[in-house]
Amino acid sequence: MKKILLVLICGVLGACSTNPTVYSQAPSQQLILDKQVAALTRNEVINGVTECEGAGLRAVVITTKRSINGFTTDIPVEVTCMPKHRYH
Repeated sequence: MKKILLVLICGVLGACSTNPTVYSQAPSQQLILDKQVAALTRNEVINGVTECEGAGLRAVVITTKRSINGFTTDIPVEVTCMPKHRYH
């Protein structure tokens, strides 16, 4: 009985001392350049906002920045629906 208890205690203590998993590489990520991102037209943004509001959600427009004729401008890339915030 003492041997079984000793083996059990050694097993529990040995399991606690194992090292956590260490990943050798970072997750795969890709930088998307402005030339690869398609900008939304004005009508596409309006339709996206209308769909979100029709579903009772709020619209969030995701933009990117582009340099046009030497000036930096926000270009809409995606319209995402999020839940509305209610503060009481």
